[in-house]
Amino acid sequence: MSILENLIHISDAPKAIHIAEKTLRNWRSQGLYPQIFVKLGGKVFIDIGEIEKILQDQKDAALDQSRRLGL
Repeated sequence: MSILENLIHISDAPKAIHIAEKTLRNWRSQGLYPQIFVKLGGKVFIDIGEIEKILQDQKDAALDQSRRLGL
């Protein structure tokens, strides 16, 4: 599988990952999650594989916290 298969243009991302384009652009300008952004030929792309890793990490952290709290 090519890394390019995981990339989608930032304007197409909301349809695929249900995160608003404006949110993604804010993250980029604030330097949040730099690993998800790839700039090629003057265009910004989102790495779907990296987004999935971030979401899984956040889910795992929430589950760990709920276990520690006994929920």
